Amino acid sequence: MRYETAPMSPVIKVITTIIVALTAVLLAISILRPPVFIPAMLLGLVTLGCYLRAPVAYYVSGAGLTVRFHWGRKTFGKIVKVSRIEGSVGFTLRLWGNGGLFAGTGIFWNRTWGIFRAYVTTSNRSNLLLLETETGNVLISPANPGDFLDRLELQQSG
Repeated sequence: MRYETAPMSPVIKVITTIIVALTAVLLAISILRPPVFIPAMLLGLVTLGCYLRAPVAYYVSGAGLTVRFHWGRKTFGKIVKVSRIEGSVGFTLRLWGNGGLFAGTGIFWNRTWGIFRAYVTTSNRSNLLLLETETGNVLISPANPGDFLDRLELQQSG
């Protein structure tokens, strides 16, 4: 089953807009000041990389969870448990990843969940689900988490 990601949250939209605008400004400045071209291109490549690795959909099958990006996908093991995010997540440390350019993705750690991966397009808790898979915990943000939970329950019972 395919599940769309939630729309980008305002925070992610602001971060993305600022970085894309900064990249465009630096590229324009580099026409008059050629040394600026190198940082402009580096920022442009990072921006492109973040866009290509931003989640666009989640797939659930008998094999488990697959996160689909603009370019590529990542598959996790079978889903063991799904839970909604209730209350504050608490202090979370990003070990590796992207903190808001097109999405929030990467490897994170907190005391409650330990090490987990996140592939979210919003920080709105009502859209966040924590999936415990055979290969680790994954935080996702489907557009309709209620539908995701209902259909997953039907799929696992049938």
